[in-house]
Amino acid sequence: MNPKVLGIDLSDTSTGLIFYPDEEAITFPTVVSKKKGEDAWVVGEDAYAFALDGKGIITDKLLKLTRKDGVATIDGIKYKGVDILKIYFREIINVGMEKLYKEKPEEVVVAITGLDEDIVKDIRGAFVGLGYQPNHIHVISKEESFIYFVLSLKKDIWNNKVGMFELSDVSLTYYEMLVNRNSRKLLVSAESETMDEAFNLQILNNPSGAKLADKILTSVAEKVMDKKKFSSIFLTGQAFSQHEWADGFIGFLCSRGRVYLDTNIFAKGAAFKGVDLASGGNIYNITATCEGRLKSDVFINVESKGKSCKVYLGKVGDFWDDPGTELLLIPDESEMIEIHVVSVDGKHKKIIPVSLDFLPKRPVKTRRICFKTNFLSNKTMNLEISDAGFGDMYPAMDVSRSIEVSLWD
Repeated sequence: MNPKVLGIDLSDTSTGLIFYPDEEAITFPTVVSKKKGEDAWVVGEDAYAFALDGKGIITDKLLKLTRKDGVATIDGIKYKGVDILKIYFREIINVGMEKLYKEKPEEVVVAITGLDEDIVKDIRGAFVGLGYQPNHIHVISKEESFIYFVLSLKKDIWNNKVGMFELSDVSLTYYEMLVNRNSRKLLVSAESETMDEAFNLQILNNPSGAKLADKILTSVAEKVMDKKKFSSIFLTGQAFSQHEWADGFIGFLCSRGRVYLDTNIFAKGAAFKGVDLASGGNIYNITATCEGRLKSDVFINVESKGKSCKVYLGKVGDFWDDPGTELLLIPDESEMIEIHVVSVDGKHKKIIPVSLDFLPKRPVKTRRICFKTNFLSNKTMNLEISDAGFGDMYPAMDVSRSIEVSLWD
């Protein structure tokens, strides 16, 4: 099986494409330009060139524009942010297929920072508008693409902690990943932290600025890595393609573990995730906890056919944006439903009581409710509880309540 998979690393500054199984990446500045007076668009460096020549009108920061439901007026026409994003995707994919002699991908995985319900919906909608099937469009966090990239390598690279520094013109981010092999499935966790010590990459253009940048990175590494030992440490981002300026920083990292450089980790990881999805999730066989994934089991206890059992509203590793749960429940004498939350390691447990006192009072076993849940993030769940009536005896009343539940503080 050789699925046609496209992995995309998307940010407001740059975009990387990997057409699996190729490892050659194409990188674009995340900008698009409309040719004046024409319904024609160019992207990346060509977009800058058209704008400089006065032949095009440039639009950048496409994710930011989409997130804030922004509108851009281009050549006298108003475009929504999501529509410009769709045009951008169309153009970069066409350029990528032309340069690499590729066919249209079947599976598309986009890795971004800052997953939320709206941006995931907008990215998926853009690709659906381009003719891709909804169930073959996936939006994941950069943490998750980092996991899949690392697990595609030899085991000795990830048999202990794995660290990574991502440096761009607007941010410096530290990632850390750990594999727990004590479970039947690999349980893999990844976290990231955007550091306050980011700097403009233009300072690398002179010796004193480069020396300062090296000191900044070394100081950050000493702080976040502390006395930990790593099996491997990765550097990613175009800023590291020339890394002679970072000798002190890299020297410190080498004292903590083996150091590797790859400027296209997120695009590759997204592509590997796509291959795993195309195979039904059987290649890596992991449960991942990271941005975008639940880090807890969430369930209620019920009685069904005379036996007590758990009904899971979400499980560790589930994508929080998956379709929610809808149940018909008949409460007993209690005026409460208890939601149980158990952390991934089982060490932390929490019971969240949800009151039913707003529902109509009826005899025991004749009060039926509709119980709907969906996750707003990996820490927050929304409940909708409404009266479902009880046959002809007690018709449903228009009584409901929406409750936002914090799983963890």
